[in-house]
Amino acid sequence: MIAAVNGVCAGGGLHFVADADIVIAASDATFLDPHVSIGQVAAYEDIALVRKSPMESVMRMALTGRHERLSAARAHQLGILSQIVTPPDDLSGAAQELAEKIARNSPAAMRATKKALWGALEMGLTDACKAGALELVSMWGHPDQAEGPLAFAEKREPEWAPVTRPNPEEQL
Repeated sequence: MIAAVNGVCAGGGLHFVADADIVIAASDATFLDPHVSIGQVAAYEDIALVRKSPMESVMRMALTGRHERLSAARAHQLGILSQIVTPPDDLSGAAQELAEKIARNSPAAMRATKKALWGALEMGLTDACKAGALELVSMWGHPDQAEGPLAFAEKREPEWAPVTRPNPEEQL
């Protein structure tokens, strides 16, 4: 999921930033968490943001509330987002361009990659590497593993296998 931030991203809006795979923002976007300014606890959004950014930076945003905003440039420095778009009117196009680049890759490999990387946040390094190895092995024999190198060798775009979704009734 790509989050494209334009304008002010505050409070609950930070969930989109914290939960997105990739975040981009317009150059004039700002970020703040006003919870403490209205007597509320800054918790869920900031807890998730601590996984993307240094603790002190997130703590400062949480404790300053509505009295201080993070600029897009500072959010980029802190690892909260990966791209600043200038001019801001180009944000939608930049998000579309990024999505198109991502969509060119193997859906099955991307699903396994996302599972390995997001799952790693819940574990120590050794367990995360073991879980990542299971995702890697889960792709062995998948048609995309043959199609990717073949398409590269033949200098053509790959034709990826469709993603199969588990049947919920079979999981019962």
